[in-house]
Amino acid sequence: MHNLATLRAGGYCDAGLTKLKLTEPLDSFPPEIFDASLAATLEILDLSGTGLSALPDDLGARLPRLRIAFFSGCKFKRFPSALAGCPRLEMVAFRKNDMEGFEGDALDDVALPPQLRWLILTDNSLTHIPSSIGRCARLEKCMLAGNCLTGLPDAMANCRNLTLLRLAANKLTALPMWLLTMPRLAFLSFAGNPCSASSPTKTNAAAARSSSTASSLPHVDWNQIEIHHVLGEGASGIISKGTIRSNEGNASGNYSRGPSSTLNSRGPSGFNTPSLSGTSTPALSVSGASVFSTSSSLSALSAVSAVSSTSTPTSTRHSLPLSPSTPVAVKIFRGALTSDGTPYDEMAACLAAGQHVNLVQVHGQIRWVEDADEAGNEGASTSSAPPAFRGGLIMELIPPQYRVLGQPPSFDSCTRDCFDSDDATGSKQLPVSAALAILSGVASAVAHLHARGIAHGDLYAHNILVARGGSGNGKEDKDTTHAILSDFGAATLYGSGSSQGESEANDLASLEKLEVLAFAHLVEDVLGLMSEDGSSSVRHGLLRLHAQCVVPAVADRPVFSTLVEELAAVQTGA
Repeated sequence: MHNLATLRAGGYCDAGLTKLKLTEPLDSFPPEIFDASLAATLEILDLSGTGLSALPDDLGARLPRLRIAFFSGCKFKRFPSALAGCPRLEMVAFRKNDMEGFEGDALDDVALPPQLRWLILTDNSLTHIPSSIGRCARLEKCMLAGNCLTGLPDAMANCRNLTLLRLAANKLTALPMWLLTMPRLAFLSFAGNPCSASSPTKTNAAAARSSSTASSLPHVDWNQIEIHHVLGEGASGIISKGTIRSNEGNASGNYSRGPSSTLNSRGPSGFNTPSLSGTSTPALSVSGASVFSTSSSLSALSAVSAVSSTSTPTSTRHSLPLSPSTPVAVKIFRGALTSDGTPYDEMAACLAAGQHVNLVQVHGQIRWVEDADEAGNEGASTSSAPPAFRGGLIMELIPPQYRVLGQPPSFDSCTRDCFDSDDATGSKQLPVSAALAILSGVASAVAHLHARGIAHGDLYAHNILVARGGSGNGKEDKDTTHAILSDFGAATLYGSGSSQGESEANDLASLEKLEVLAFAHLVEDVLGLMSEDGSSSVRHGLLRLHAQCVVPAVADRPVFSTLVEELAAVQTGA
């Protein structure tokens, strides 16, 4: 972080700075940034949170090396056309500016940076995206969650390098048909739109309180949970380590099962947990063709009670009722919009996913006490303001031997994960058996999700936890590896095609096949981690599988159930 006074005093001249970050309030763009010696080297400019509302018209000419620009938390009402003059600008962020449009809208002549690769417009008030975005041939990552978009321009189909697209929490009544044919699109999220199974109207806390939950998972009273310490904090909430207190007559705490429970209590915000049943879901359509009807809608919570007995085996890790001594993870969701979507939709997806040995196990939902404050303390006064969504889940505590398989993308890699020697097994040399176990487990988990009409949306190595020696059930096996797919922040409930016509079912299958490309990237990553002396037959088998998953024609890719079978065949031949 840098200092405005030092900048104005010339303290950064001739310093060879490639990055400048200011956080102090700004009424206008500091002209000192254009100092010849600073401008000659500056590549990253971060003015987020400064309140800036305009840029100089000659910005591009004065900062010829600028590659990355952050203006999040500022006051830009319109996307500034000055950025189009930046010849090397690849990444730009205007998160939470209350932005309503683009300079040049009136003349239908919106100029965008020609080398744009990563665009962040999350949490604004945009009603449209200009057709000129189709000229951004390098666009790879586009973050549009939390706006007021009712559609996407057809010209966006020209963005053939588009790999990640976030559309959650908008007003889309349909997905354009071209979107399902994009050859490189692998990470898509559109939860919280009228065209998804989680209607945005259900994010209203008062409406949610008025209907009963359909989840078959137990409800755990907040006062039965003992919080030990915070494990981590993310954009959607806080995860803490805890245990369930014992209760007279019930050694595992106060649990009530599913829809028969009466939920008159409310949480710190006045909301207990999502209530997604009891209301009809608007039709999902793709280019005007109905893909999702009310009669076949997948209620996010009722899906939990509809898990087939013939589905993939459930986890052998701890399940309810839990012993009071059993440690658990307690996640408290809060109402802030993330770059992927809303915590409401994330929690709904967690509940809808059901149980699977390669998913994080959800034990129950938190039922709040009356009149609690943000820390869960009883007897606190409540605000008269409409409550924001806030829910809570009791989940398994992942054993410490699990480590992330990879690291999130960097500025340079954009949409591909990064890897180092500390990832997964602590070594770049991943045994063949471990590689197959990881891929087979993840494929099985994602097949399980899509069978329930859920797209994960963020199928990355950095969201996969890996342990050598089994699945945490106390039976150590040094020759086994277990993987857990986590993070439902970008998940979308899109419904089931079981009662749809052939064309509608094909459209739903295309949603799954977009995610197959994400799995192909994972296969490539795992191949890069495999030991060089690994089985050549396995490597060739995985390369063949990868080739099937990356074909440009989305419809020609296999579905995840097929991938599970093919991975089993590769494993048999190992």
